Amino acid sequence: MKKVLAFAGSNSSKSINKRLVEYAASLLSRTDVKIIDLRDFEAPIYSMDMEEETGAPVAMKELNKLFNECDGFIISAPEYNSGITPVLKNTIDWISRVERPTFKNKPVLLMATSAGGRGGKTNMEHMATLMPRWGGELVASFSLPNFQQNMHAPVYQLTHNEYRQELLDAIEKLEQALE
Repeated sequence: MKKVLAFAGSNSSKSINKRLVEYAASLLSRTDVKIIDLRDFEAPIYSMDMEEETGAPVAMKELNKLFNECDGFIISAPEYNSGITPVLKNTIDWISRVERPTFKNKPVLLMATSAGGRGGKTNMEHMATLMPRWGGELVASFSLPNFQQNMHAPVYQLTHNEYRQELLDAIEKLEQALE
């Protein structure tokens, strides 16, 4: 069975993007999934000087191994000031130094959610342009606006049927790309 590595590009313990990743992962029907938390793979801010002095952090080497072991990715990328989060950018920077391409020429489902009406679309559009350079095959994307209105605690399931179907379609595209 194919394996997907799923994570939110956040280092927040209360990340709504992590909630979205967990929900999306629960919808996979033909794929095993491993959900990770980037807080478990801490690394200093990338520096060429640091890399030359000490090499890549052990945590980034371990994460790169997980990237190699999976067949595809689900990434939910929060939007900070219309861009990529520092923790996700730093992770990509370090992994690219351990081994290129970062996403190993594997299929990627890119997602985002936010409290606002655009649901992280600005960052997703930016990341979609970069994904091929990072070695990710973007097979689908999904943006969920107004998180608090569309997913409710404690179970965190999509309450809006149109968004749920849109996510199911994106999941299906990822699973097809993995076959």
